[in-house]
Amino acid sequence: MACAFFLSAAAYSQVGITTPTPSSTLDVRGSLEGNYREITATDNLKSEDYHVSFAGTSNSMLNLPSKSATDGSAADFRGRKYYIKNNSAGSTLTLTATSGQIIRSGGLVNVNSNTIVLQPGKLAVLTAGEANGWDLEEIKWGLFDVATNGPKIAAQAISAGTSYYTLTDSPVTVTVPAPGAKVILKFTGYGTAAGSANSRGTVRLRLSQTGTSAAIYALAAAQSWYTRTGGTTAYDFKTAYAITNLAPGTYTFSLQIVREAEGGTVSSVNVWGSAGKAEVIIK
Repeated sequence: MACAFFLSAAAYSQVGITTPTPSSTLDVRGSLEGNYREITATDNLKSEDYHVSFAGTSNSMLNLPSKSATDGSAADFRGRKYYIKNNSAGSTLTLTATSGQIIRSGGLVNVNSNTIVLQPGKLAVLTAGEANGWDLEEIKWGLFDVATNGPKIAAQAISAGTSYYTLTDSPVTVTVPAPGAKVILKFTGYGTAAGSANSRGTVRLRLSQTGTSAAIYALAAAQSWYTRTGGTTAYDFKTAYAITNLAPGTYTFSLQIVREAEGGTVSSVNVWGSAGKAEVIIK
């Protein structure tokens, strides 16, 4: 009886499967099997799911269950993992958390969101976290499209006033293939300004978007110039910007510039060249 009691007590602390000497709380020396379910349309993630495979022919959603951080409650399943694979040929699967909860990706590129778009061929591993939602293991971004241009060495005169001028050598055109893609834009350029002694000014930048939809993006990007003795002085500029949640389609992005905060007698402000780069990355 004493021996039987000892073995029973040990079982409460560590459990071994196909091993008499478990080294962890649960030690499995063999294969592990979980519930497998295939879906072809919008569905709900169930408590008994383990691996869900999506094989639909149209874009669909998988709704995540509401969860709680209250110990002992039916909705407290912190630490539970789900494996979700998009095995469709060309349709997206959007993972959607319940209202008030988020899917956390972490990092500088990713943004916490109520939804995550799972592209064809991608796998997501979700872990139930605290009351605010879910943790998403890394889904690597892949480069889908890239466009670059080189500067045309020719003066573009920037007129005084409040109207923005579109730099003619800046436009880059890319294709956004599916929802959830990110467009990362980078522009550089240089120019000259001329004026009297102690003349000065600033050039401010913004982005123009045309194509499937149009938009203007204000940038926290400006470059000041100053000439102490008069004559011509050089300046350069650069900016970077990321855009998400664009609808699938083709877009052209152009850099625009305006003169502001000038003092003294300014005779001219020119841009001699600009170069742009756009990258479209998808999960």
